Amino acid sequence: MSLNEIKSESDPFTRFNHEGFHKNVDSHCLAGLKQFKKIVRSYTFFHLFFLGLLTAEVTAFFVFLTLLFQTALVAFSLAAILLTGFVYLVLLFYFQTKKPEQLLELRNFFMLLCKKGLPRNLMRSEYHLSLANAAYRFATHLSREEGAFYPLPQKISSLNQVMRKVTQLCHKNDIKRMKEVLYLVSISEHIQLIKSAPTNLEAHASLANAYVALSRFYKGQANSQDKFKVAAEKAIQEFKIMDRYSPKDPWIHAQLASCYHDLKMYEEEISEYETILLLCPEDKQILFRLGILCFQQGENARGLEIYEKLKEMQFSRADELINFYDANIKQEYFISSL
Repeated sequence: MSLNEIKSESDPFTRFNHEGFHKNVDSHCLAGLKQFKKIVRSYTFFHLFFLGLLTAEVTAFFVFLTLLFQTALVAFSLAAILLTGFVYLVLLFYFQTKKPEQLLELRNFFMLLCKKGLPRNLMRSEYHLSLANAAYRFATHLSREEGAFYPLPQKISSLNQVMRKVTQLCHKNDIKRMKEVLYLVSISEHIQLIKSAPTNLEAHASLANAYVALSRFYKGQANSQDKFKVAAEKAIQEFKIMDRYSPKDPWIHAQLASCYHDLKMYEEEISEYETILLLCPEDKQILFRLGILCFQQGENARGLEIYEKLKEMQFSRADELINFYDANIKQEYFISSL
């Protein structure tokens, strides 16, 4: 995802100060992170305020009910509880509607800061690539700071781990939403990059990597499996475009194999590893991975052939491969389960 990996050495715009831009982006990330913390903390304080208020009102209600037993005070306390609960629900609905808008405003604020740091005469492809990289870096900053929104004083720093877990529980959805917004912005800028350089393989590689990052972001989320599949399939399409222009590049087939593995398309993954071996027949790591897949798919005879070949090649991990011999056998068929 770095600029230096994408740009060509002959690019006349290499005079652009990438290092200085990256420093500015990092400072913008810190400013955006500060604003993001401010947004999510405001909702925490909102919930805590009403929780404290309702606790006080319920306590007062039972005090009036058991000690003073004055009908007017009891009725007043009950009315206050109902009013507070109603106000809380109304405001909660309003804030739930407002939060996505705040995150989009933060995205626009961050991207505007980054755009101001780019020269006006910058080539269009470099312009979009720089913005895509900036959005990706902001998402990375969020990942690093996740769980550290409420640092405790030094005297009780031992409780920081507990506070991290509490923070992740309270704000993990907000962090996911913000990261998703940033990943989508990065992809949008990459698409603009493709439009300015449709046949540039490095541009397609960068877009493919952006889709891979998005698919892996969705992968662990139970309610985002459809999005995960779409993102992974988009990445595959980009790698296939690259394969059409550069069919003998092992890296492209390795990336395709990784995407197929994420989608549990193991036959296609095996096919990609076979293609890599045609290009690099002495690649022991790829042969080892292919052997594992063969055992996992029940192709034990072929897996044993690969095992023997790795032994002949004196591969240090060859003995590990045989541990996968029973990988495709279901647990209910094990003798130990009878």
